[in-house]
Amino acid sequence: MIAPHFARIRRRAVPTALAAFALAAAGAGACGAADKTSGAGVPKTPSAVRDEKLEHESCDVSGSHVEALDTNNDGKPDIRRVYDGSGHEKCRTVDLNHDGRTDLYEYFDATGAVRRRELCYDDTGAVNAIESYEGGKLARREYDTTGQHKIDTWDWFDPNAAIDPKTGRPVHPLRRERDTKGGGYVDQWWTWEGAKVSIATDRDGDGQPDPASVIVLGGGDDAGPPVPAAADAASPVPAPAGDAGPGEGASGEGGAP
Repeated sequence: MIAPHFARIRRRAVPTALAAFALAAAGAGACGAADKTSGAGVPKTPSAVRDEKLEHESCDVSGSHVEALDTNNDGKPDIRRVYDGSGHEKCRTVDLNHDGRTDLYEYFDATGAVRRRELCYDDTGAVNAIESYEGGKLARREYDTTGQHKIDTWDWFDPNAAIDPKTGRPVHPLRRERDTKGGGYVDQWWTWEGAKVSIATDRDGDGQPDPASVIVLGGGDDAGPPVPAAADAASPVPAPAGDAGPGEGASGEGGAP
């Protein structure tokens, strides 16, 4: 059965709280209104440039090796599992809130471990977040926090980090990069040390974090206020069941039989 909290997926707005917090943390320059960069929107450091395309990986549910599951007995399939000729599940599509549209795509490797997830958390039907897994554990995440249908935030995780029992994934990433201006390059860097997060911003447009811009949140009385829940790298959508283990998907079933 799909966890009940997934039914709320389309009522969750694009995570504007995260974006708003990031912009506030960076100061007025983060939103571009009061920022006067020397690079005219083009970074001087090529390493800051990022590909912001949201690439959807095909999961063809029209073939002959497809199993359809109706989890709420309404006569309509909610999960479609696609198998190869050897009976291994390649991918699945999931309609989490039973509105007839796919909210989650899951892809599996030859061992049955999840290797990729794509999530749709608004009403456009477009993919808003992509998660990459190593050995069935979350390693990277890239997503659109502004509803512009392009990547603006990149997270990296420690696959061996302790798992939050509530979400089935690490409490926070190792680091985060953000494009807060939509210019196609990184202008904000987040780094975690336990509960403490340091946020640095590029305000002069040179593609490098400005040392004077660094703020530190959490981790002690002298480190500023604790990081708000919306900014602690929680997933922009509810965490599908089984993130912490290989081969488990949103239905709570194993990846490949």
